[in-house]
Amino acid sequence: MVIRISAFVWILVLGTLTGMSQDRFQISSDLYYTEVRDSVYVITHHFPRYGSNSLFVLLPGKQGVLIDTPHETTGTMSLLVWIQSSFGNLQLTAINTGWHQDNLGGNEYLLSRKIPVYGPTLTATLITERRDELKDLLLEQTASLEDRRYYESYRELNLLPPDHTFPIEEGLLLEKGGETFEVYYPGESHTVDNTVVFLHSKKILFGGCMVMSMRHQRPGFIDHANMKEWPESIYKVILKFPDCDIVIPGHGPYGNDRLLEHTKEILEAYNADAGI
Repeated sequence: MVIRISAFVWILVLGTLTGMSQDRFQISSDLYYTEVRDSVYVITHHFPRYGSNSLFVLLPGKQGVLIDTPHETTGTMSLLVWIQSSFGNLQLTAINTGWHQDNLGGNEYLLSRKIPVYGPTLTATLITERRDELKDLLLEQTASLEDRRYYESYRELNLLPPDHTFPIEEGLLLEKGGETFEVYYPGESHTVDNTVVFLHSKKILFGGCMVMSMRHQRPGFIDHANMKEWPESIYKVILKFPDCDIVIPGHGPYGNDRLLEHTKEILEAYNADAGI
């Protein structure tokens, strides 16, 4: 017998397991937000098949930091409209944690609004050299969908690199509104350039695509992954940030630091089966 669990019930179950409420509110047809903690919001963009997470942090002094962007321009525009209507005109800063579209697909719009976008030099190099490869993949994935807006949006998308770069091995300490955002690179993982971002005073870790949610039982897209190094990189994150209270994965519900161990276990089991 197959037991079907609704998305609402699944959210309640996850909330019980993690001790965290995961109430979602709609911004647009594809975009949702969940308030993780006061003034900290997980932004989830369903474009089209699965939800990808960004993080928006409202800070004192009419400032805000966005970690990763929605997949493309329309979602990013909708997000900025929501931010302005909810919090007024803010001085915004963005951070990219990787070179895929669910990390930086909104860069073109952010840069057109004169919003500084920080990211590793390696990320800038990868998207500059491989944007056509990534775009071809996105078009292939959406070509057969009945709703043509996904294909057309990716067809028109201009994938741009961050305009404020730093050596990936050095990382970045970004001070904004009394909060320290630490961008950390533990080594290759889901991609060769994925980083995590730790909010020091709030004890929140944005793991991005390096970290899997509790609903995931195997790695997802791994065509650009270093499967051997990925679990080692996760272990380095565990050692680096032992006091994180909340962990935001790239896809799926957020949780506590158990998500890091869960990701490591999933990767080790996959590698053992694959003989890696």
